[in-house]
Parts: sequence; C-alpha cells; structure tokens
Amino acid sequence: MEQKLMTLWAKSDGTTIRDHTDRLLENLKKLREEYGDLIEGRVPDSMKDIFWKTLELACEYHDYGKVHSHFQSKVGNKAVKPPKDLPEARHNLLSPAFLPQEIDPFIRDIVSLAIIHHHDYKPNEEDVRKVKEVLKKEFGKTLTYRELIKNRESAVVRRIAIRNRLDEKEGRKFYTLIKGFLLRIDHASSNRFSPYVETGRERRPEEKVEDFLHRKRKSSLNDLQRFVLENREENLLISAPTGYGKTEAGFVFLKDKGFFTLPVRVSANAIYERAKEVFGEEEAGLLHSGALVERTMDEFRSNADLRTLVLDHYLTRNFARPVIISTPDQILPFVFRHGGYEKIASLFTYSRVVVDEPQLFEPYTMGFLVKALEKIGELGGKVLVMSATLPPFVEEDLSMFEFKRELFLTDEVRHNLRVIPHSILDFVQDIKKLSERGKVLVISNTIPRAVELKKALSGAELLHSQFILRDRKDKERKIKEFFDGEEKGVWITTQLAEVSLDLDADFLVTELSTVDSLLQRMGRVNRRGGKPADVPNVFILTEDCSGIGRVYRKAIHEETKKLLRDGRITEEEKLALLRKVYDRVQEIDSKYLEDYTKAKDFIDNLWKTDHFRVSRKEAQELFRDIHTVTVIPERFRDKLGDILREYNHSRDTLERVRLLASILDYTITVQSYKVKEASLEPVEGIRGIYWLRADYSSDTGLGRIEEGGNIL
Repeated sequence: MEQKLMTLWAKSDGTTIRDHTDRLLENLKKLREEYGDLIEGRVPDSMKDIFWKTLELACEYHDYGKVHSHFQSKVGNKAVKPPKDLPEARHNLLSPAFLPQEIDPFIRDIVSLAIIHHHDYKPNEEDVRKVKEVLKKEFGKTLTYRELIKNRESAVVRRIAIRNRLDEKEGRKFYTLIKGFLLRIDHASSNRFSPYVETGRERRPEEKVEDFLHRKRKSSLNDLQRFVLENREENLLISAPTGYGKTEAGFVFLKDKGFFTLPVRVSANAIYERAKEVFGEEEAGLLHSGALVERTMDEFRSNADLRTLVLDHYLTRNFARPVIISTPDQILPFVFRHGGYEKIASLFTYSRVVVDEPQLFEPYTMGFLVKALEKIGELGGKVLVMSATLPPFVEEDLSMFEFKRELFLTDEVRHNLRVIPHSILDFVQDIKKLSERGKVLVISNTIPRAVELKKALSGAELLHSQFILRDRKDKERKIKEFFDGEEKGVWITTQLAEVSLDLDADFLVTELSTVDSLLQRMGRVNRRGGKPADVPNVFILTEDCSGIGRVYRKAIHEETKKLLRDGRITEEEKLALLRKVYDRVQEIDSKYLEDYTKAKDFIDNLWKTDHFRVSRKEAQELFRDIHTVTVIPERFRDKLGDILREYNHSRDTLERVRLLASILDYTITVQSYKVKEASLEPVEGIRGIYWLRADYSSDTGLGRIEEGGNIL
C-alpha cells in the first residue's frame, strides 16, 4: 500500500497521495503547536486523551481511497487504466476501509464518519453497492462500516455517544471538531498558493494597539480599551458613541486569533487598512466576497507583487491569518448548518469574534446573528459586541448569554439639533449658506433623492453605492481628502456614510431616517469632539422623506419624528431617545419583534434536526438578507472587449486575476428587485456578471434602466 501512496496521484498536477497526506500531517502539527492548548481546553473532558490521535488518523487515511483506478484515470494519471467491468466509487467512501483493524472501534467509527463526509455528499444505497464491489474486486477487502455510509451523521454520533456513555452534546462537539479540523487542514494543504492552516498567533495585541495610538495620536489606551483588556476573557457587550475608540478596543480583544466583523464591505476595507497599521500586513487579512478583486485593483495600481497578494488572499480565505477583518456573511452563516459548516465551527473553539455595528441588520437577520453568537459561546469562543445604537431587546437577549455589559459615555456635548418640518429639497439655499461657513455633509435616504440634490446644488460632489467600482473608489478617496483638508463645500451621500466613512463634518444636513440610523449620521459631525456646539450643527428635515417603508421602517421613523427636539443633545439623551423609540415600536409594530423571534426559532429548530440543510451559498444569502446582481453598464462593452477576450483565452491564474480586476473596475452591485431579466445579458466567460442596458454618468451614477426596469 505504501508504494501505491508514493506513486499514485492525489491531484491532477501529479502530487502523490503520500505527499498530499504528509502536508496534512505537517499542518496538523502546526495547528497543535500554535493553538493546541486552547483547542484542548474545549474538547470534552472524557475524550481529551484520544482527540489528537483521532484527528491524526483522519488526516492520514482521508484520501487512501484515491488509489482506486477510476480516480487515477479521472485526475489524468495515464499509467493507470481501470478494468472495464469495475464500477467507479467515490474515494471518500473507500478510504475508511484502509484503517487498521486494531484501532479502537469507537475511534474507528468517528474517523470513518469524518472521512466519509469530508466531501459534501449524501451517500445512497447504490453508493454502498459500488463501494462493496470495488473493495472486493480491486483490493480484496470486505465492507465493515456499511451503516456509517447510509445513516445521517447525527444518528451515528448519537449511537456512539450512547454506546460510550457520553452526553450527546459532548459526542456531537467532539465529532464537529474532528470533521471541522480535517476539512480545514485538507483545504489548506490542497492550496498551491498558500498551503498553511495557520501562520501564527497574536499573543499581545494590546502592545501593538498602544504603539499605534502613540504613533498616530500621541495617546494611550482609554477607559474603554482598558476595560476590554481587563475583561477580555469574558463575553462583552459595549455601547459607546462614535469616535470613542471602539475599533482599537476591538483590536485589543483579538488575542490569539480573531475575526473583526462589520456589516458593510466599505467599512471592512477601511478597518483592514487600520489593522495592517496595527498588526502588520503579514498578521492581518481581509475577507469578504470582493476582497481579492478590490485588493488586486489597489495593489495593481501601485505595482505590487500580485503573487504575494494572491497568497495572502488564500491564506485569509482558509482562515490562516491570526487577525481577519471580515463581513459577517463569511463566517456566521455556519449557524444554518450548511454542508461543511464544521470547518468554521471548529475555528470558534480557539477564536474570538468582534461584532461591530450590528444594528444595521434587519430584525430577522439580527435574530440569526444572536443565535450564531450563542453557538460560538457553546463552542468555547469569545465574543465582543460593539454598538452605539443597539436595540434594547437585542441587549436583553445577549445578556442572557452571560455577556458583561458596560456603557461608555462622554459628558461633552457634540451635537446641537435643529428639527425642520420641511423637505430637504426646500433647504437647498440654506445648504449653500452653510457651505460658506464650513464643510457640509448632506445625507439622503435614497439614491434618487441624492441625485435630485446634486442637480439642485451645483458644485456639490456626490457619493452613493451605484457608481462603478472605479468611480466609487475615486470618490471615496476624494471625500476623505475633502473632510481631512481645509476646503469648505458640500458632499452629498446616502446611508453609505453611516458606518462606512470616517468623516468629520462641520454641519450635517439630513433627511429624517430612523433613530438608530440618525444617531449614526450624527457621528459624522464633530466626530471626536473639541468643536463648540453652541449653535446648530445637525439639521434634520422631517417632511417628504424618501425611502420610508422601503429603506426605513415606517413605525420607527414616525416614533423618531414624534420624540425629536431642537437643541443640544447629550450622549445619555441619545440612548434614552433610542430606548423610548424602540419601546414604542414594540407596542405598535408587532411584526418587527415577530420577525426577530421567528428567525431565532428557525435556527433552534434547524439544530434539532438533520432533515433540512441549506447550501453555503444559500446560507450566505439568508444572512445577508439582500439579493443582489453584479452588472456592468452597457456603455462600457466596447471599452472592455479586448480585456474580456484576453481573460477568456488566458490560462495563467495570476494573469486572469489581474484581468478580472480590470473588468470588475466597471461593475456595480444592484439589488435584484431593481432590474428586470430583459435588461440583463450575461458577460461571456464570467459567471454571475451581466451587461445592463441603463444610463450611467460618472457624476450621478447608474440612472434609468431600460426595458421596463425601475429607475434607481
């Protein structure tokens, strides 16, 4: 057998089964060296002594079934030709037959089960027949684990637990760790760009944060950051106003290994840039659906080494970096128990998770989030939830999970409100006057309203989500330069500014949104304090507000409007306003809390049964609570013609990544309901991207969609 392992292929590039298996064993050694103490602390006490041996067996034997002649033919090994009368069987179903007979039957069953299911496939009776025949004809073996192939994983784990007098939860947790780590180690070992399961451990993040604060701001840890440092072995729930240093507090929390999650990709990009400054480029990674493309575009423009960038991307995608900045949809959908969810669940035995600005989610997504945090706690992970505006009912639920709660407020008054019962379109002349006094940030609830304001305010700049990526990144750079500089003027934007842009304006002019959104918008004025608030610096227009009922919930909007008052407002008064609004909303909008509760019940039921599963893609879509389409405006078809032809003909991976980045420079992500199928045409050779017949301007973004589509 050893000779076969050394000569037969595991991969189509000729990597032998022995070489691939040895990579797994090396990565297992690396995982144990870096995080073994933390992982062992999460393994059920009655099974600690067999954990590493069981995982080693799973790594060693997981691919032995690839000696099957049909598999060798499939990966292109011309030295092997399968007999004509021999059926083809899946290699993961064959592999357990090669486990040594002398292994403890209990361990054998767990290892066999993990190997069988390390590919997301449900074996059936026909699979059992084929495996039985192949084992007998090709290898002279008898199938001895038939019931493990046929049965659901949960049923088998339950029997193992009962047979060994274990609590069922302990049996499930042990199996989850074995399968999850096998998946992680296998996937990392199979990647030619980044074959490492872990690259290191972040042991003293507080020292790096202190150094960063000293270099950048001539300061040290504040009371919030010290609180996190002193209590980071607990689960923490923190409320603090914008500009209080929550990001650095989150970095302090990420001891050993951690994920810093933000709900908006632009926010994640910005925090990643800061994380690189704190931890260094080799310690921090960026993880979201567009991370590789966006980073490739940035690095390509600066003539960086594309191979290094791709290496870093795959290390991050395999969770090998000790600090990862991510959108929640990349890790938290494990709560839906999608195929292979154990890979991510196993991470949480030794990882920490920071959840920043969760209030941006709809009620049902918030319900999914709360249950995901509960499961992370059960696995042994630590969680820090940070928000300036968290709904009270979410705080109550999180407190049930033994979160340590702390509120950080400043006595400094940063905002002076003027509530105006008019449309923002009637306030144009006043905006012009304010722009003569300082920097004005104008926020509308929708893109069409923002475009209307742009047309009314000649000379004002505009930023929203419906610009092609190239134009949007250019505008993001310009808006930051404007608010960091000395020039006076006006920028118009949408709710994009609430969490994704670190701006400090002199004046905010905004349509009334909902209380949580409004408080976030206020954080873009006098952001770090220090400016007087003796006269109004926040102007809230309460009539003819766009997006109510579609973008913002009507009940919350109306209650916010009823309770708003002119004048100076303290941080404590802001929180009181938030609680009053949500207390009223729970009374008058029963569906709001109902959606939240239904989502939690859905997850609870999902973990009680093995009869319903979703795919990873479906889980991510459920968690994002938004269905989108990536499009390229039709006007760029001729411009991209040559690049697309090069992309479709190239076989070099790095060159294709570079070309794809150039193409995606012209893409926009649009909500599905806004486009009709008649308006879309697939871009040849690139899955999931479409040409869209629509108006586009670099000044105002995507406009009228043709063929019956809606106007954005």
